[in-house]
Amino acid sequence: MMVANLGNVLEWYDWNVYTIFAPILAIQFFNHDNPTSALLSTLAVFAVGFVARPIGGFVFGAYADRVGRKQALVVAMMTTAVGSLVIGFAPGFDAVGVWASVILVAARLIQGLAHGGEMGTAVTYLVERAPEGRRAFFGSTSWTSVVIGTMTATMTGLLINALLTEEQVGAWGWRIPFIIGGVLGLYALWLRRSMSETDAFNTEKTDGVVAATGTARTQDSIWSHWRGLVRIFLISAGGSLFFYTWSIYLPTHVQVVHGQSANSALSASLIAEFIFLLAIPLMGMLGDRIGRKPMVMIAGTLFVLITIPIYRFLDGTFITQLVGQIAALVSLSFLFGVNGAIWTEALPTRYRAVGVATMLSAATAIFGGTAPYLNTWLSKEGYGHLFPYYLVAMAAVTLLTGALMKETKDLDLKA
Repeated sequence: MMVANLGNVLEWYDWNVYTIFAPILAIQFFNHDNPTSALLSTLAVFAVGFVARPIGGFVFGAYADRVGRKQALVVAMMTTAVGSLVIGFAPGFDAVGVWASVILVAARLIQGLAHGGEMGTAVTYLVERAPEGRRAFFGSTSWTSVVIGTMTATMTGLLINALLTEEQVGAWGWRIPFIIGGVLGLYALWLRRSMSETDAFNTEKTDGVVAATGTARTQDSIWSHWRGLVRIFLISAGGSLFFYTWSIYLPTHVQVVHGQSANSALSASLIAEFIFLLAIPLMGMLGDRIGRKPMVMIAGTLFVLITIPIYRFLDGTFITQLVGQIAALVSLSFLFGVNGAIWTEALPTRYRAVGVATMLSAATAIFGGTAPYLNTWLSKEGYGHLFPYYLVAMAAVTLLTGALMKETKDLDLKA
């Protein structure tokens, strides 16, 4: 479990460092005559990484269902490390002109492919390896690793800004986090080689061989399980939108919209993320006890009630961001405590990795990857007040999904 999650930590560290240093990357890789335009361009590249995610989810997921979860996770880690190193050593716009933008886009596409397969396959691996009655808890640790990666990226941003001058950060300091992430990714790649395969996959592989001789079940199609695919997509849609809004982009939002300082925004976010980190596994244990269905409904209800008040509460100060972000992330922990288990329990083993990775990646690309850009664009055009209503609508979808879904906590994953 620890080795699988270490790779996930580094995946999300690399991914979130990009968001933290987005204002600097906008100057480095794009035409910086117009700072707002440059920021929007950089966030568009952030979304471009998500375009590759569904493709990566399908490719890596299918690979995991065919050759094993372990091998797919090894390849995903190698790919994301390469993407981070490319960004860390890439020349800037002043050096090579538009080629700097091309290199950045290519690196983000590489990372997007890796992330598309990483999260879904890692969650599948963790839940399949879980002891009986602890699947939600084991699945929730994947989100714990996501938060640790996010916090590590946030602390890195704080350290870089504290130890270097603004000129040094803009000139070369921004490269350090990407290079560190790439090197550590190569180390995690080496560690992942020692992982063992899951019993569910090994059982399915044996059954598949028997089925090929005509002495066991006949293979069906993944589309025969469309209800499970829809469930994964809808649970992922709300979760990814809320996560990228409240955990990833909020520090940038309060800086751009409310003029809050970078250190204040990152410090408040770090504290809120630490509380989020503690809440997720607790909610996983609760989800194993009371079931997945009520946890999803609680999360949806909370976001319907608190989203607009939190946005009105934010005013560019440390305390308002801290209180609002804690409230949002604790609400999100109800969903993140069980969504990994829900995804894995929605499909049979033979289609599990590809179904989870593809639906999760597609939902994240559509709702998570576009959230920073949409939030910034609406604020720039004077319609920033509409974004919270978008969040409320997705919260209602999450609530409805929870109300309609079947309880699966007692499902046999090997059946």
